[in-house]
Amino acid sequence: MRYSIMCKSFNGSEVLDCEKFSVNLENSQYTFSCYPCSASITTHTLPHGQRVDITLSFHEDTRVPMNFSFSMEAGQWEKGNYVLMPGAVYNGNRFTSLPLPYPPYYAPPQNGPLTDAEVITSIPHLDIKKTKSRISLLSGDMASSLCGFYDLNDQSGSVLLSEHQCGGYYTGFTVDENQVDRQASFVLSVPGVRENTQYFFGDQNDGQGFCPDVSAPSQDTGALFKQGETLTLTACVFHWQQISLPDFFKQVNGSKTTLEIPEHFYNVPFYKAYISIKEKYQRENFIEEGYYSVGTDWNIPQQCWQAGWIGGGMNSYPFLLEDTSEARQRALSTLRFIFSRLQHPSGWVFGMYGNGKFYGDGFDSNSETILLVRKNADLLYFVMKQLLWLSENHQSTIEFKQPVKALCDAFVRLFRKYGQLGQFIDMATEEIVIGNSAGACMAVGALALASEYFQSAEYLNVAERLGEYYYNNYLEKGMLNGCPGEICQAPDSEAAFAMLESYVQLYETTRKSIWLSYAEYSCEIAMTWVMSYDFVFPAHSTAAKRSVHSSGTVFANAQNKHSAPGICTLSGNSLLKLFRFTGNAKYLQDLHAIAHSLPQYVSLEEDPEFTLEKKYLPPGYMNERVQTSDWEGKETVGEFLYGSNWPEVSMMLTFVEVPSIYVDFSSRTLQVFDHVECFVTQWNQDSVHLEMYNPTAYSTMVTLLADERTNTKYVTHNYFEKMKTVPLSAGQRIPFELKK
Repeated sequence: MRYSIMCKSFNGSEVLDCEKFSVNLENSQYTFSCYPCSASITTHTLPHGQRVDITLSFHEDTRVPMNFSFSMEAGQWEKGNYVLMPGAVYNGNRFTSLPLPYPPYYAPPQNGPLTDAEVITSIPHLDIKKTKSRISLLSGDMASSLCGFYDLNDQSGSVLLSEHQCGGYYTGFTVDENQVDRQASFVLSVPGVRENTQYFFGDQNDGQGFCPDVSAPSQDTGALFKQGETLTLTACVFHWQQISLPDFFKQVNGSKTTLEIPEHFYNVPFYKAYISIKEKYQRENFIEEGYYSVGTDWNIPQQCWQAGWIGGGMNSYPFLLEDTSEARQRALSTLRFIFSRLQHPSGWVFGMYGNGKFYGDGFDSNSETILLVRKNADLLYFVMKQLLWLSENHQSTIEFKQPVKALCDAFVRLFRKYGQLGQFIDMATEEIVIGNSAGACMAVGALALASEYFQSAEYLNVAERLGEYYYNNYLEKGMLNGCPGEICQAPDSEAAFAMLESYVQLYETTRKSIWLSYAEYSCEIAMTWVMSYDFVFPAHSTAAKRSVHSSGTVFANAQNKHSAPGICTLSGNSLLKLFRFTGNAKYLQDLHAIAHSLPQYVSLEEDPEFTLEKKYLPPGYMNERVQTSDWEGKETVGEFLYGSNWPEVSMMLTFVEVPSIYVDFSSRTLQVFDHVECFVTQWNQDSVHLEMYNPTAYSTMVTLLADERTNTKYVTHNYFEKMKTVPLSAGQRIPFELKK
């Protein structure tokens, strides 16, 4: 590995000149001849790497904007190397890239849905065929401020890591591949300048319409520095030898907070957030036809009914568990509506419906029977949870058994016909229209649950065969993709967390260790999508004024480059189960990051959230945007959009599946997820004495789960009723004895 430092001057984003030095990772000094500055390098040894502090000192004013960079350069480069930029680039995003309008829907020729290469829109990627290509991002485009690669031939991994801001400037990360010289450069720069072009998603100036475009003119430029000014850029380089690809992801997650550790904060308790959303749901989300909608503008079909994905048939589940009156009855009504009105004769459930009309998932150009398979996979998973709860609580499920079994059988037929589930199918003909994606991987967990409920060996057999299919074709390659219906087959966080959820469920059902190992690997990939640092938003932005903490939010996908409150659409309680199965407290910390971040994004009556549309979100609304990237324009960074979105469902799922306080008596572990403080004052054999404190401005209802993780059957499908509830007023401190 070689290293270099460089100064560049700019006219806008166009490079005018540059000067470069090759450097060794040792204390040294360099003076530039074409730039009025010198660089002083100091190094410190880290486990498997080095920390490099480079101080740039200016002895004159600069006359033109410039930036400074530190580069890690790999020789003997192969296109087969796995390039990672967390939350943005997976395996270099080496797919066939097409300039498709939004929402994109590209169906290959009739003879090619199972064999044609995966497709992405015009997003940052390394080219499959060209000998030279480049990806250039700002730190806010990524979930962690790092880039690196895994060498499959050498079985080694390398990472270049820094802070997302330096001297008040956002840093930049560039991967520059030159196959002619068999070299690739991994470049850290300050200020970050995407030279000439940048990724932009919106109305294009060239008349191409509303679409993603990786070749939009860059709005970046360098900075002017004054005589006597200094700038210190800190980088860490890590190298790991004799590791596997799963090990590489694990090492990346273990090192990503080396320089930036998120700040702990208290904001809005889970209960306050949940009640605000629940009230809004009863007020604005129940359609008179008899079901909970996924949005609030019922003039738009996409906001009436969409199966799974953003909440259809999932948003009823929390009310079934938590409520005892109207909200629960509406949840049951929703289940009845799904299987009496929305099910196709083939057993599949329509992906979209509104005001008496069915719509296909292939957008304007396709029939109503085109289905994004992931929607039905999500739906089946949560329907099975609800049927299991009804059965466990001695409520009749007779009316649901046959239609739900028909949906299970549809998945079985599709898999037996094709050996996969594809991404899009035609429900009427049960033909795969677009294949080759991990998008429907939640079907693994759904069929595992169905095998328990129906006592069906066939469902379990298909679940396990699907589990192997997704491992061999996607997980083993470090590529989980194609869950959202409008990103083609780009990498995404939803597929990663759905894969995690499915393998956890498959292990819970079978107790076969292979599924636990696959779950742990899925978790490492999924956690690379979770923001590991608190982004410094522009001072004038709404996010800055609200003191928003971005750590724990989840980047959506490689096309839609925003982070979001929570997982789309899960609570993340699979991480709690991973702790129970392994005893590794890291999984509790991962869950804390995601769950604790969520409530701050709920618009409250006492603290409404202001939006770019110059109006406040109503109480109980959550929007999906956490904008650290300028993918939709620099003016959107730190701002929120108006509208009711799926994070509301994630927050409700979190309330019923993630306890405020978790206690495992087996390991004497205490983990607080909620916005309260809790300390152990005394452990006993059958109880623990706690002191709880509510530092927020809101009264809350604290949920506590007393667990014995060695009791494998104690926390499975539904355990909300096993949680103790304790009221805690704002500012109140109380002792509490929690018994096993």
